[in-house]
Amino acid sequence: MAKCTLLMCLILLAILSTARMTVIKKKPKTCAEVRNIFRVSYNGYFTLYDSVNKPYLVFCDFLSDPGFAWTLIESLSTTNARATTRTYDKGFYYDVASNECTPNWSCYRLSKARMLSLKNAPLSTHYRATCNFDSQGVKGLQSRRDYLKGTFCANKLFFAPKAHATCVIVDYINVRGHYCRKCSLPFWTDPHLHLHIDVSHSSRMCGRFTVSNPVSSEDVFGHYYGINKLFSCTATATTTTNWWIGGPYRH
Repeated sequence: MAKCTLLMCLILLAILSTARMTVIKKKPKTCAEVRNIFRVSYNGYFTLYDSVNKPYLVFCDFLSDPGFAWTLIESLSTTNARATTRTYDKGFYYDVASNECTPNWSCYRLSKARMLSLKNAPLSTHYRATCNFDSQGVKGLQSRRDYLKGTFCANKLFFAPKAHATCVIVDYINVRGHYCRKCSLPFWTDPHLHLHIDVSHSSRMCGRFTVSNPVSSEDVFGHYYGINKLFSCTATATTTTNWWIGGPYRH
């Protein structure tokens, strides 16, 4: 009887150890992994783990693109994106984290290390930029007006230290209702330029994406030296530009 009891204890310990290991392993690195592990189907704030297994809070979007999960890496109001200090007017290569512990929509940026942890995860295949996601976050994007989406495979300068008018093929772009798919666009980024596209130049460069009546140096999705208030990211001082890293999840 004692032997049976001992055997049962050993089995129980093995089961508990296995269960504990299973719990320990459930440390999602991306929002796609959150979806795969916990089967959540609503947008909101979730805990991820970075490359050194430290937890941090992020906003996840599971609803905008069926089969895709997106992790917010930066969100800036027009005022903060254009602040005279130009604190955030830098490419993603540069580490200017802001409010990592308290994600928000007006002044938020992950550290470079955590962005790279997301980007290097197996399920992270795409990036995107949206406008004013905070006003439609519960249900996900209701419109693709003023929207950018591309793959890391086609965009080698997302984390580049410097690139001026470098042609990149994107999956889709929409600026003020003008759009194209699988087209080549000129991107800029450096220590003093947030990753962005200047649509006042794009009509004569790369794939020649044309937007009607651009203002001088009309920047979209970042930098904002020149802004057009018809572009929804920069319509007012409080409208926001949101950047994401994402990829497919298992159904």
